[in-house]
Amino acid sequence: MKLLEFLASLATDTELMSAFRTSPQAALNCAGLSEEDQRLLLAGDPVTLRQAVYAERAVVAHSPGGRVEAEKPEVWPSPHPPGPKPEVWPPPTPDPTPEEILIHPPPPPPPGPKPEVWPPPTPDPTPEEILIHPPPPPPPGPKPEVWPPPTPDPTPEEILIHPPPPPPPGPKPEVWPPPNPDPMPEEILVHPPPPRKHSAAANEAESVHVEQIDPDLDLAQDAVLAGLNSSRAMDRDPCGVWCAKGLTVVGMGMRAGLHMTMETRLAIEQAPRVLYLVADPISEACIRKLNPNAESLYHMYQAGKPRIEIYETIISRILDELESAGDLCVAFYGHPGVLTYPAWESIRRARATGRRARMLPAISTEDCLFADLGVDMGRAGLQSFEATRFMYYRYKFDPSAGLLLWQISVLGEIDWNPPHTGVRPRLELLTDYLKKFYGPEHEVFLYRAPEFPTSRPLIERVALSDLPRAEFISISTLYIPPRGQPERNEENLQALAQMEVRK
Repeated sequence: MKLLEFLASLATDTELMSAFRTSPQAALNCAGLSEEDQRLLLAGDPVTLRQAVYAERAVVAHSPGGRVEAEKPEVWPSPHPPGPKPEVWPPPTPDPTPEEILIHPPPPPPPGPKPEVWPPPTPDPTPEEILIHPPPPPPPGPKPEVWPPPTPDPTPEEILIHPPPPPPPGPKPEVWPPPNPDPMPEEILVHPPPPRKHSAAANEAESVHVEQIDPDLDLAQDAVLAGLNSSRAMDRDPCGVWCAKGLTVVGMGMRAGLHMTMETRLAIEQAPRVLYLVADPISEACIRKLNPNAESLYHMYQAGKPRIEIYETIISRILDELESAGDLCVAFYGHPGVLTYPAWESIRRARATGRRARMLPAISTEDCLFADLGVDMGRAGLQSFEATRFMYYRYKFDPSAGLLLWQISVLGEIDWNPPHTGVRPRLELLTDYLKKFYGPEHEVFLYRAPEFPTSRPLIERVALSDLPRAEFISISTLYIPPRGQPERNEENLQALAQMEVRK
């Protein structure tokens, strides 16, 4: 088994991942990997592992429309495949960012029988489906008034027990089992309540109230709110604007395969057509394994072309496919709503033409950063900006709160020009600006979320003055910890202290 094939299986096979976490060496031995690949996986070094995966991946030829025509396994970098030759081949670097996606054609699924996903994803059962398999009749003996007796909301493991165990010996309480307190949100999902009876009063109480949209709001927010409380017949459907029919935009998360939610997995698997723009070959393999009728959008990136033109090409392709297919799923790297202009604009334009469009959430770099760097935004707060916009505008940010700057590797770049060699001089300008607020010795972090199932996060800690000379600039996010303490607001403190506290 090849390294790429093993990582793709690890990302989609829960049994294999469980075995790997329990005994990594035994799982690697069973996979038949070479000693070098086993050592590489156990080391978990993100840079070396990435180089090995991209060296092993296959190069896929695409037609001008983006459809796969032929596939030829080669060592990367490789000769140009048949067809029109792009301006730069191979691109100078495979390092992608969520916004640019510098990847090359994703590899085809590995040869041989496709491993099945276990357990197979299934939609959440409806209350009617739960009743298909009633519990067995009660055992012989004194029969309680209600059989089986009511039980508190069980854990997922307890759901498999039929019938529920009898009450323990001893004095029997008035009600057995005792009534359960208000369930936690997770418990509510285990046993969905029965459907509520519809009435005019209930419909009126459950209606969504949305304030008038401020015309100055960003177009992305308009896209989210469009259609709510609409008078159109299609929006009065019980599914509302979140119906699965139409355009569904999903995200693959940061760690390939493992960060894919069940909702996203079902959306990809059940869609008649899937388009995708992802940043690693493992995510590509997961998508094509779930839905063979999937097509990459990577070929629309051309060196030297303005980004906005590339985005418009991608948006047009999405809308054309939606028009012809009716139902379409589009998968992006990370969270589809974080710095992904084509995703938001496709939703906005689809809704403007009367079609339904929705976005499903996913794990972003920020979510991984909180966990890996131990950032508790509840203590000091967090400010988040795209690096180029941060330099273009005079934002009034507070150094006593954390600062997150996205896409520093393409600071000030309007065109798509990998490998973005001109970023370090521009980082000097950013550093000089930040030193006015933090000082040259303030410690900052360059962070890259783990990409593959067995890789680690990449974290580089440097003094602010050394930022332009940091090693891992590409596809990294810059986190600047707070400096100093925020100024206390004595007026608000006194006003809150004087208010009556309810007991």
